[in-house]
Amino acid sequence: MAAGGRDQGPCSWSRHIGGVAVLALGLLVGGGRCGGDGIPDSGYGADQPVPAMVNCLDICHRAADCAAHLCDEDKHTTAYLALAPQLESVCVSSCSDATLSPAVTTTQWQCVFHDSCRQVFGEKACGTANTYYSCN
Repeated sequence: MAAGGRDQGPCSWSRHIGGVAVLALGLLVGGGRCGGDGIPDSGYGADQPVPAMVNCLDICHRAADCAAHLCDEDKHTTAYLALAPQLESVCVSSCSDATLSPAVTTTQWQCVFHDSCRQVFGEKACGTANTYYSCN
């Protein structure tokens, strides 16, 4: 991620909270470094129920939960889980359903919830350019 956590899209967000920087919603614009490169996939977060409609609340919850768990896996700690609610709140406050919904295909939306967190946010398996995380 670029220094300073620059905003890279109309529904992207980047925020440093307690040493976690997450950019999770600029789904179709720009690019960036993947968090957790080379870390084995534990499978956390795979096969979650897919919400019927693309919306900020559900993607923000997913992104915050995944980022916290992936950072804990990467750093061999449990300290990041407590930050998930703050990350989710920041995401929700900076996201617009009207902007997000047309930017995400049905296939991408299903993938974000079906694949593991590391596949989605570490390996960009869903074809979403700015779904990544970084632990600082």
